[in-house]
Amino acid sequence: MAIRPLIFGVLFIAAFVGIILSIIWVDTSHPVHQPDPLSPTAPGPATPGPVQ
Repeated sequence: MAIRPLIFGVLFIAAFVGIILSIIWVDTSHPVHQPDPLSPTAPGPATPGPVQ
């Protein structure tokens, strides 16, 4: 009987389809990476203060 290979084949195809659907199912309306406000940043150009 070829029941065991059939079950393994169906499970393999189901896992493959699940991976493909999870890759496609990405919401592009939101940015993927948002910068952490608490993370240290590289020093940029100094902004001049108010002149007195």
